[in-house]
Amino acid sequence: MNMLSTVTPWDMVAKGYSEVTMKMFQGYTDAALALTTLGQDSHVLDIACGPGTLALTAAEKANAVKAIDFSQAMVDILDSTIAREGINNIETFCGDAQKLPYADNSFDAAFSMFGLMFFPDRMQGYKEIHRTLKPGGKTVISSWAPTSQSPVMMAVFGALRAMNPDLPEPQTDIESLENPEFFKAELTAAGFKEVEIQPVAQTMQVNSIDEFWDDMVKGSAPIVMMKNNMPAAAWQEKTRIALDYLHDYLGEMPTTLAAHAWLGVGRKGVEPT
Repeated sequence: MNMLSTVTPWDMVAKGYSEVTMKMFQGYTDAALALTTLGQDSHVLDIACGPGTLALTAAEKANAVKAIDFSQAMVDILDSTIAREGINNIETFCGDAQKLPYADNSFDAAFSMFGLMFFPDRMQGYKEIHRTLKPGGKTVISSWAPTSQSPVMMAVFGALRAMNPDLPEPQTDIESLENPEFFKAELTAAGFKEVEIQPVAQTMQVNSIDEFWDDMVKGSAPIVMMKNNMPAAAWQEKTRIALDYLHDYLGEMPTTLAAHAWLGVGRKGVEPT
């Protein structure tokens, strides 16, 4: 099983994820929300909500938002934000989104931002979204494009391979959501209509190699797992190797890096009367 399909890495990275990754993901969230029409009476579902990047933005537009994640640490951070900001239209739940605790035909829109792609049973995840959407309701699901298309990813994976040369070079998996045709086929097989896979890209300003690497360490579950699995002295040496690589690879600062993703969009059909 992919370790990113388990709770532990996400509990470990929750604090750093909320501090760093939420900001990076806001642009993808805005693009996903722009593909739907939310009104003051809309009911929204955020699957694998993390610390609430989408849920918090959707709550500004919708009547009510349900947010679910299997990481209690992530849900706790979202709950803290809800309490601190006095938000009264987000309800959180810690549990398995492959078995949603919501009734059929409950939501006008459902989202999963870089979460459902890690589900052990993606098809079950799609079907649960389909079940809980109202007829005519829309889903938007994001996934990363191939690593080779994203300078951010290439920089990070290059640094990781410099740290551990035994790591294989990233390869595109054509039977994953990296492949837009496969992505479209899965959404269609799950029963969604009017399926489209749209590209979306966000850029980030890199002012300092050290700051860039620190942010990646804070917000990336695989890197946090690597760090926590070695002694402090060994990690310091690996960090030096990573920074040397990034200085050579990225060159003069500041610079701008892009990260490319897909937005899979589909609609639940309306039953004939």
